[in-house]
Amino acid sequence: MKKKIVVCILLVWFSNSIFSQTKENVNPKGNWFFGAEIGTNKINSFEIGPSKTTFQIGFISEYYFARHWSLSGRIKYFNTGVSFYKPSTHSGSWLDLGSDESFGSFNGTVIAFPIDIKWEFRIFKNLGGSLKLGSAYTIETYRNYGNYSSNINTNFPQQYGSFNVGWGLNYFINKKVAVYLDVENYSGASKGHSDGLFGGKSYNTQNQLMNFGIKYNFKKNKEGNKGVIEVKKV
Repeated sequence: MKKKIVVCILLVWFSNSIFSQTKENVNPKGNWFFGAEIGTNKINSFEIGPSKTTFQIGFISEYYFARHWSLSGRIKYFNTGVSFYKPSTHSGSWLDLGSDESFGSFNGTVIAFPIDIKWEFRIFKNLGGSLKLGSAYTIETYRNYGNYSSNINTNFPQQYGSFNVGWGLNYFINKKVAVYLDVENYSGASKGHSDGLFGGKSYNTQNQLMNFGIKYNFKKNKEGNKGVIEVKKV
């Protein structure tokens, strides 16, 4: 319920921003933006029990190499986890093709360094939608392996790569400031596995992050400190 309320408030804020936007269409090509983001983190890899939602934070550096395309690097801090249970399928007969029981519970905290390429498409003037795709280098700052079955070795890597995909909204308040709201899904490292008749199954960390962020362009024009960026009408 709290997440739905936050989303509604942010959507209303975006709607009100449309009516107060500048008359000029901002072209961010060739500019760097730096900012911060905060939001919710939903852990979707708990197969035992409900998913868990916490808060997460991050920082962003984004460069627009074209009007509708950008590359970004970020630092993200959030919780993650995995829980799973697969019962034994041994029949006890002379032709036993079953597999052993597998279970485990992992909780952790990570710092991730995602690099994304993003496409922004215009919706109305300075309001645009976005699609992004990227990968992240992830470091666990806290890890707790709970009750694992004896057939699983919990010596999993503390550093690993992950993949993320996202979509959202981006709005340029003016030539120097933009705000955005997006949702992204992360698929990380395996924290367990189970065997079966038709192959094994891996249990990976799965997180869904909702970000609300603000970013700023510090570039000054050639005349000095007026803080104006060249803008092309498109």
